[in-house]
Amino acid sequence: MLQRGTLAFLTLLSLNSFAGNFEYLPAGSAPEKEFQALMESGNYRKALPAWNSQSHAFAQTQTGIATWAYIMYQNGLPYTALETLMLNTQPGKIDPQILKMWSPELKTAPYIQKGWIATTGGWKALFNNEKITLKLKNKKDIAKAFAKASALAAEKTNEKARILWQIATKAPLINEVEPSLQALKQLRDLQQIVVAPDMLALAQGHVLYQKGDLEGAVAAYKQIPKSSNLWLDSVEERAWTHLRQSDYDKAVGDITTALSPVLAPLAGPESYFLGNLMAYRVCDYSRIFNTSEAFKARHRLRLAAIQDLAQKGTNASLGEVFDRFDSNGVNAEAAGPKIESIPRTLIRDVQFIRLMESRRALLSEFKRSAQLAESGTAPPELEKFTAVLRPQAAQFKQAALQRTRALAQTDLREYRVILNKMHIIEAEVIQRLHMDDNMKGQRNKLSKTDDKGDVLVFPYTKEVWMDELDNYQARVKDCPTLKGASLD
Repeated sequence: MLQRGTLAFLTLLSLNSFAGNFEYLPAGSAPEKEFQALMESGNYRKALPAWNSQSHAFAQTQTGIATWAYIMYQNGLPYTALETLMLNTQPGKIDPQILKMWSPELKTAPYIQKGWIATTGGWKALFNNEKITLKLKNKKDIAKAFAKASALAAEKTNEKARILWQIATKAPLINEVEPSLQALKQLRDLQQIVVAPDMLALAQGHVLYQKGDLEGAVAAYKQIPKSSNLWLDSVEERAWTHLRQSDYDKAVGDITTALSPVLAPLAGPESYFLGNLMAYRVCDYSRIFNTSEAFKARHRLRLAAIQDLAQKGTNASLGEVFDRFDSNGVNAEAAGPKIESIPRTLIRDVQFIRLMESRRALLSEFKRSAQLAESGTAPPELEKFTAVLRPQAAQFKQAALQRTRALAQTDLREYRVILNKMHIIEAEVIQRLHMDDNMKGQRNKLSKTDDKGDVLVFPYTKEVWMDELDNYQARVKDCPTLKGASLD
């Protein structure tokens, strides 16, 4: 997702910056000369209403449209401006001076570089932001992909990043982890905005886990900050990693964080299954049934809402959630308590984020356009160009609704699989209890620990303090050895 700071920067650009050479502008009349002077001085705020001085004939040319789009861009209407530029002009048919003005903007515009607004025609030859999908079947394919990335010009960092991300995520599927790690390293070194740092860290953890470098995987997961939409996923992944290391103390600490009441609306069914699996490993049978009861209590209403969404395409809360996303962007904070009624992966789904953030940008620019018109600082052309994009905002919402329904159906499939696994664990526990009613086995002695003077130890209760999250530590007794168990 685009960072709010980046969007704010684009919207609040100094309107007296990026002064350039606009000698190509008509300058026959006094108003035209004044408009040219405003443009050359970089005073785009005053140039906006002065656009009326331009002749209709010039305004209809591709150079005229590119100039008008540039004025909109500098007046806090970047999405409208870029769409106007891509839909109505070609770089080979506009004056070289305005092309020179646009080039640095397109290199840094997040909407272009992240591929949210597709470049077309000649623009695509200069700034190719199309989605890249590579088929990697063997080492030879991977080598070709790396060569393709290396052949790109140095300034095409985001185009290169798209190729490297394909290598990073697809090479492990054919058990080629080293090329994936190499691609991830190059991505971290690039000045790119295609793949966010938290996504890189999560992918790094996955690949290192597959490689068997469990300590490295844990370290990668810990790089994801609590402010990230991926943080809870990283906590769950750490718990799985510690479980693979047979480090039950750390695994229980992580899963206690994931299943804390304050994070209940965000935790998916796999977290509960993982909690039960770890409890089963250490024979904490009461915890298994307690976790299962908590899962039923916390997910009963959520599961009903997800079922409605998967079957009907909507539920009682979805409209309000979308309104919140329109106002505040796609994030857990914006969804608030209604987050329980939407698919768990929705707020981090790349496709959904692109659709809703593009819609939010358009809605914001429609509002700004109306404000400029009301203040008398915008020519009639502004409403004409924004009106062309109004149907697109509705289309973005419709596509986002369809994506939401698809993710809800995925959630339901996950619920079915996880519920079956949890039932298996419960059945195993019941069988084990019947096999040895007394559980007279012996536990190993607890390892000796050295308490430090500056560490306070509290018993874990259901009460949660926010500063405790992700800082839980546990000492877990191992499972008693069953004696006299028999299947006879």
